[in-house]
This record gives sequence, structure tokens and C-alpha cells, in this order.
Amino acid sequence: MALMRTSSVKNCPILFIPNKLALTVAAALAGFAFQASAAQTTANASKNDTITVVGDSASNVVQESAWGPAPTIVAKQSATGTKTDTPIVKTPQSISVVTREEMDTRQPTTVKQALNYAPGVFASRGSSNTIDAVEIRGFTSVNTNQYLDGIKLQGDNYSEVAMDPYMLERVELLRGPSSVLYGKSNPGGVIAMVSKRPTTEPLHEIQFKMGNDNLYQTGFDFSDAIDDAGVWSYRLTGVAHSQDSQQEMAKEKRYSIAPSFSWRPDDKTEFTFLSNFQNDPYLGFYGWLPRQGTVVPYYDAAGNAHKLPTNFNDGEAVNKMSRNQKMVGYSFSHEFNDTWTVRQNLRYTKLQTQYIGFYGTGYTAPGTLNRAYVQSNENLSNFDVDTQAQAKFATGAVDHTLLLGVDYMRMRNDIDADYGTASDLDMLAPQYGNDKSNLYYAYNILNRQEQTGLYAQDQAEWDHWILTAGLRYDIAKTSTLTRSTNDTAAITDHRFTWRGGLNYLFDNGISPYFSYSESFEPTPGATADAKPFKPSVGKQYEAGVKYIPNDRPISLTAAVYQLTKDNNLTADPVNLGFSVQSGVIRSRGVELEAKAAVNANVNVTASYTFTDAKYTHDSEYQGQRPVEVPRNMASLWADYTFHESALSGLTVGSGVRYVGSTSSFYTTGDNTNKPFNVASYALVDALVKYDLGRFGLPGSSVGVNVNNLFNREYVASCYRDYACYWGSDRQIVATATFRF
Repeated sequence: MALMRTSSVKNCPILFIPNKLALTVAAALAGFAFQASAAQTTANASKNDTITVVGDSASNVVQESAWGPAPTIVAKQSATGTKTDTPIVKTPQSISVVTREEMDTRQPTTVKQALNYAPGVFASRGSSNTIDAVEIRGFTSVNTNQYLDGIKLQGDNYSEVAMDPYMLERVELLRGPSSVLYGKSNPGGVIAMVSKRPTTEPLHEIQFKMGNDNLYQTGFDFSDAIDDAGVWSYRLTGVAHSQDSQQEMAKEKRYSIAPSFSWRPDDKTEFTFLSNFQNDPYLGFYGWLPRQGTVVPYYDAAGNAHKLPTNFNDGEAVNKMSRNQKMVGYSFSHEFNDTWTVRQNLRYTKLQTQYIGFYGTGYTAPGTLNRAYVQSNENLSNFDVDTQAQAKFATGAVDHTLLLGVDYMRMRNDIDADYGTASDLDMLAPQYGNDKSNLYYAYNILNRQEQTGLYAQDQAEWDHWILTAGLRYDIAKTSTLTRSTNDTAAITDHRFTWRGGLNYLFDNGISPYFSYSESFEPTPGATADAKPFKPSVGKQYEAGVKYIPNDRPISLTAAVYQLTKDNNLTADPVNLGFSVQSGVIRSRGVELEAKAAVNANVNVTASYTFTDAKYTHDSEYQGQRPVEVPRNMASLWADYTFHESALSGLTVGSGVRYVGSTSSFYTTGDNTNKPFNVASYALVDALVKYDLGRFGLPGSSVGVNVNNLFNREYVASCYRDYACYWGSDRQIVATATFRF
């Protein structure tokens, strides 16, 4: 442990090379990504479907880093599933990676939109972009499972960090329980993001966007070495965004900047300062609508049927959610020798959130929307540090990568909120402006969370076998101080979790695997007899096969799994108003994914998801499917770039996304707790893009992306019968990117 107390590190490339060679490699990779039309590149791609970059000898092959860019849409390295720079083909769990190149092609406006073509994940809340709310393998991940640069983005109440995709190098999705690496978390999976980092090659980019709903956006991305030796380098990325929301009276504004710099005194040491300052004075629409008027028509006094328009707002002009987030931290790594490396990730986050909202609470015939009111001011601060010691060694014929670590998280959220009643709204002829409310409940509390975790992991390789095994012990503390009474409710949970997985890697890149993993999640509150709730526990068995060859940019994966969450809260059948922990949710599924840079012209992404989730034990929802969990999802995207003829530089692409029907529950009347269905839908996206390289502007482009090409009107999902979400209307965005 003395070694771990020395300055430790962060995610950094494991393969170190001399600075001059690094510059050569970066230039070659950039040439592959942005200048694929060059003659030699085209010839190589057509023969091998990839580019192999070498140094002075064939043995000096440069590897992709888990924390850096991938040369194509296919990433082959990731640290999300192991906290080490590991080939995805050797990781015994399902991982999807959305690379910078894929984001530059599809131009997502949110992180959840970046995952539109990934399997196993469903974006909830429809057209609302205030937070990246998603379901993974049938379980929600809000407040628990989003990470940036290896550190949790811990949320609480209305306070949630949301990253702009333009600031990111990658968005990764780890499916299944992950507490052995990250501590308390939801069993569905982890969304892990990697920030853009300083480069030693010059990068000067300015981007402009315009689109419907008065979209205007400007972004810039500058990076370079500061000195001739490349010891110091910087990156400065920023974006300004303004747009009307789909719903009337709501708008979105964002100003974000991310300064970072790196210090690399030698090929064994790297320190990277990372920061992000983002102000969202307007976060857009944060509401919902009833089942009547969305899923089914509602009826006026004369018996005529009506549907609510997709731009209907259940609130008032005074509705507003704003967020100001500040993050400062670093990533450090040092390689002592061929065996030992230390890494440390550290970040401090300050988040201020304000929410003023009139919102719907249900439907009353004929055509009346009942409403309530909330106002909340929140100040959240979060400190995280993760220190790791990694050892690479051999015992006989077995090669080991041993990881020992300790991480610590402390979160504090000061909430000053009020809840009240509000005037009803006529759904057929809404009269806005009656923004009076009657407050009846003050919610003035201080939430605290604290977690300390000790973990160990070994990745042992013998012949073609790879065994990954990990163990973790956590102490998780949760407390709530009610300021009006000065009472504190606190609970401390102690939990061991473990994971084990086995891969067999064939020489051709095929790797079948089997794994078991666990998660835990503290559960606040107590039973009717004042016994604190135990943590809920997730357990998963997964088997699959991956095909990721070394010499081709192809990734094909297939997985089957069974995931259960025990100790789930369910209504106490004896004591009304209380809960017991007899609930169990089980999710079984199949996930298929294919990504390929087929050649210098064609990129293809495809996925299929089957999710069979249900309450296997529950006093209210026994045998039912959880809300907002599609049974089937599928997607296909393909784009083609012309490198010859008069169309050279033109890229055309299109994709289709299918989301099967979801389920929700009634909350009132004779149908209380009974399910209803939300219909399936299919959406088409399209792209036209032109590379301006032939006009003397290499790396520059202009293009148009269209999401929901045919303007399909659909309900994305319903949380309950009073909370349904219209999906996004057609979005047309023109993007001009200039590099110089």
C-alpha cells in the first residue's frame, strides 16, 4: 500500500513511444481518418481493410489507446470494463463504443442520442434533452451510472450533470453489473465518457450549425504542443448553443468550455489537467403529458376525439430549469519499470440547479389536465479520487495484469424546494398565464453520500485463455438532514462484490466468453417496524462471442444474459404506505452488434436487442414488464464515401431505428397498477456530407443530418399514465466544419 500512496495516475496509454514517432503516428492516423481519399491510403484500405502504422521496425506497432481516438468507427481498446487498457476482445462483458468519427458522422446533440444505434440501451423522456435518462438492460441509470474519465458523475434529486457530445472523444456503454470496479451502481450498466485530450499534433477546428427550431451553434477545438519537444501540450474546446425546444414556450441555451493541458516529461510519465465549465441558463422542456391525448385520444364535452400536438407544453411561460456545472481535476500516470505503473484520477464538481415548474399530474374528463407546482434550488458538490497500482508480471507460462485500487467519493446536495397545487389546463384551448400556486409542502434538506472502496483484479493469460477475476469491498454511507426538524436519517452499508470471466481467444480474432458479475445499490428508508432497508443486489450471468480481428476494422459481438435485482422495494401488503424488500426483477436478453469500416468507402453499424424483463416477485406488479423497457429493438446505419469520379468527397448515409412496444401502468381507478401498452415505432435518419479537401481545405466539410426523416409522430414511452413523452419531430441540422 505504500506504493499506492505515492503519486498515482490516471487513464493514459500503456504503450509509450518516442515523441518523434508519436508525431508520425498521430499524423498517419489523422490521415487515415480524414484523408482516406489519398491514393496510397485507398490502396492499402482496399487490400487489408485497415492501416497498420509502424515505426523504424515492424516490431514498433502503435496500438489504439483506451483513452484516445480510434482511427475508424470501430474501437478495439477500452478501459471501462477493467480500468486497464484492454482489448475489447479480451473483456468478458458486453461493451459498445461510439467513437469520435461516428459522432462526427451522425452529429448527436446529447449523449443519449449518441447511443441511438447501440444495443441494450433505450433513451427515455422522449424529446426532452435536459438529462441523459436511459434504460440499460431494463434498468434505469439516472443518478447512478454515468462516468466521465473514469469518475462517477454523481447526481441527486434534480441535479444531474449532462455533457455536450462535442466535448467528448468517446461514449462507451458497459452492459451489466459493474460494482466490482465502481462500487454502488444500478445493475443495468455504465455509460462511460472520455474527454477530448491534448494532442501534440496541431488541431484547429471551428464548427457552425444551423437547423430548424431556430438552432444556432458554434464550436471550436484547438490543440497543439506548446514546446518543440512535445513535453507540454494543450487543448481548448468550447461550444455555444441556442435552440427553441420542440414544445412551445421552452428554449435551450448552453455555453461550455473545456481547457486542458498535458505534461509528458518522458515516455513513462503523463499528467493531464482536465476541466469543464458549462452554463445552461435554459435546459428546455422538462415535463410530461397524460396517456389521454398521446397514446389514445381524449374527448371533449361533445364527444369529439382529439390528440395533443407534439409541441404541447403542460407548464407555463415561467417554467425554467437551469444548470451551472464546473469540473476541475486531473489524470496522472507513472510507469516505474516494466512491472509497476500507478494511476490516479481526481475531480471536484460543483453543480447549481434551479427548477421552476408547473407540471401535469393527471387527466380529468372532458379534456382537463390537472397540474401541480414545484420550485427547487440545489447546490451539489462532489469530490472523487481513484488511485490504482498496476503490475504486469508472469508466473511460469501465465501472464498477469494485476490491478489494486482504492477510490473515494463524497457528495453533498443542499436542497431548498417547495411543492404546491396549481391551476388546471384546458387541453383543447389552453389559457396560459395563470401561474399562481398554493404551496403546501416545504422540502428543505441536505443529502449526503460517501463511498470508500477497495478493489483488486487480475487478468491472467495462458496460451489462448484469459481469466478475469475481481473482488471489491465497499463502505457506503447515505444521510438526509431535514432542516425544519434538525433530524438526520443515516445508513451505512458494507458490501463485498465480485466478478469472474473466462475468454478463449482464437488466432483469427474470435473470442467466446462466460462471466458472472454483481452490483449493489443502497436503498434509503425503513420498513414499518423501523428496520433500515438492505442494499438491492444485482447478479448477472452472461455468455457471448466476439469477433474483433487484429488486421481489420471489424467488431461483431453477440451476448445472452440473465440479470436479477433482489431486495427490490415493493408495497407492504400489511402496512399501507410502507414498503418491504421482497421484490425481484429479472431481465433476460439477447444482444447483437456489428460495426465495420468495410473499406475506404463503406461504414456499417447494426444492432438487435431482445429484452425479456419482468417482476418475478412483487406485491403490485407480479409478472408484469417494468415501464419503458422495449422487448425488441433494432437499428441499421450505413454510409458511403466517394473517393473517385466527379463525386469524390461526397458521403451519403442513412439509418433506421426500430423500437418495440413498451409497457406502463395505470395509477388511478379500477385499473390501478394494471399495465397498458405504448405502440412500437420506426424512424429513419439520413446524412449528406461533402469533404472540402479538394478545395484546399483538408479535414473540412459541410453536411446536413436529418433525424426522423419522415417526421413520424410517436409516443416515445410512458412512465405512468400521467407521464407520457412525445418523441422528437423531424430535426434538420446543417453543419460546417473548418480545419486549418
